[in-house]
Amino acid sequence: MQERMKRHGAAVLLLTLCAVLECIEAKKYCWYFEGGYPIYFICRSYEDCCGTRCCVRALSIQRLWYFWLLLMMGVLFCCGAGFFIRRRMYPSALSEEPAFNVSFTRQPVSTP
Repeated sequence: MQERMKRHGAAVLLLTLCAVLECIEAKKYCWYFEGGYPIYFICRSYEDCCGTRCCVRALSIQRLWYFWLLLMMGVLFCCGAGFFIRRRMYPSALSEEPAFNVSFTRQPVSTP
């Protein structure tokens, strides 16, 4: 029972740590000097620090998770299609083994 509680506690701790890291990663802490003192501000994950404000990037498709998923699916589709096209264009040669014949032998009919 205690082993089970330890595992559950470890899983909860791991999930909490992942959530905290995701929240920290989702923000960018930026700063600039004004009048000799640093001024701090926070930008979102899809924004960059641009001097005294945050700027939105024009194109950041490589940061989207579904971009990589669709890219991998496209690569796998192309590889599979190429494999099947090659099999149709160059079919494997049939082996030159003799045909498998089945023959039946009749047992002599015995009369009582």
